[in-house]
This record gives sequence, C-alpha cells and structure tokens, in this order.
Amino acid sequence: MPTECSPALFEFAPVETRRVVAGFDGGAITSNAGALLLGATDRAIGFVRRFAACFRDVRAAHARLTAATAR
Repeated sequence: MPTECSPALFEFAPVETRRVVAGFDGGAITSNAGALLLGATDRAIGFVRRFAACFRDVRAAHARLTAATAR
C-alpha cells in the first residue's frame, strides 16, 4: 500500500510571536548514530570499561573468553 508523502512543511500554532514548523524530509540522518555516540563517549570517558566494572563475573576464570584469549 503506497503512502502519501508531502514535501511541504507542517505548521503548528504559533508560540507567542514565534512560528513553529516541522519538516519531515529526513535531512542528514543516520541509523547508527547511537553507536557513534557510544563510541565517542567510550573514547572520552572509558564508558564501556566503567559500565563493565559495575558487574561481577562469577564464572570460573579458566572458562572465560576474553579478547586476549580469542586471538
């Protein structure tokens, strides 16, 4: 079923003296922006390391697969 798309802007009621307009043309968007933000945050503050430190691994140490042992 085809959709009806309109390239026109959608106008809302003004707020005080300002015009409120929404455009749904997509602009410059990306589907992986969350991953980009997470990567930047991790590089800046070590987010993944700090998050992982919140958990305790109760598995046997010899059974763990780490990045170092996976090579």
